[in-house]
Amino acid sequence: MSRLNRIREWIAPPVPQAASTPTTLDDVRRQVRQIEVRARRALREALAGEYRTAFRGRGLEFAELQPYNAGDDVRSIDWKATARLRSPVVRRYVEEREQTVMILVDVSASMSYAASGPSVRDRAVEIAGVLGLAAATANDLVGVAAFANDVILAIQPAKGSSHVLRILRDLLTLQASGRTDLARALRYAGRVMRRRGVIIVISDFVATHPDHVWEPALAQLSRRHDVVAIGVHDAREATLATAAQNAIVHWGGAERGDMLLADHDISRAQQLALESDRSHMLTRLRQCGCDAVMISTSDDWIATLVRLFRQRRSRQ
Repeated sequence: MSRLNRIREWIAPPVPQAASTPTTLDDVRRQVRQIEVRARRALREALAGEYRTAFRGRGLEFAELQPYNAGDDVRSIDWKATARLRSPVVRRYVEEREQTVMILVDVSASMSYAASGPSVRDRAVEIAGVLGLAAATANDLVGVAAFANDVILAIQPAKGSSHVLRILRDLLTLQASGRTDLARALRYAGRVMRRRGVIIVISDFVATHPDHVWEPALAQLSRRHDVVAIGVHDAREATLATAAQNAIVHWGGAERGDMLLADHDISRAQQLALESDRSHMLTRLRQCGCDAVMISTSDDWIATLVRLFRQRRSRQ
């Protein structure tokens, strides 16, 4: 899987870390506010309702007895109460909405990549913030775990939009560094999520070590929880810059630290290979029993998530 990391380095060097990470408290507050504004707009337009229907909660809870009306399902009649009251009554239920949502965010070195505009990590944090606020609006508990070669930030699940804004602030102050050990992060989520809940994994899914096999951990997690994998990549990863088509580039890997010599005359072949890798990654994720989607930093990613949520609703 090192080929994906190498192809992205052939396309354009990453933006220096200092350029993509807020350095002052005012920068962090400004980014948090921008994400909050976008989230509120998305929640008003479509995302809140789609989130509620895509993640329904743990089941139904008895609410009250009501008089039977024509058209009511006879299976809902409470016969003991009917005999006692000498009039037919039915049991009404409400959805037990509250559930726990754990968001795993990859902050490894490869996530700092940005050919132009926001980095992959910036987009991942934005997605985490918007989904976290959607969950908070639905009265769900939201927690986060940021990971690279280990979990480096863990915030316990709690309710409320102010809690999600704190999560955003903490994520934005992290430096992207280290290699990716997805399996370790998945095992961590399995340990802390004791009751069935929702786990959202946001990563570029660039594996940088042959021993980092994550499929068994993801499959085990998907059997116990509702898991959604969101792959994020830069828009330029699949297209070489025109000026670089016939160049030879010497560049170092963000996570591996290796050097690479590449002839850009083979750019079309490399582009097809990258697209094949991404399609294969989606297949691997789905074979583990979770929903999966790939999002570019230039995509209207909220629309992409809405489509995913509607697909989930159609299967329920």
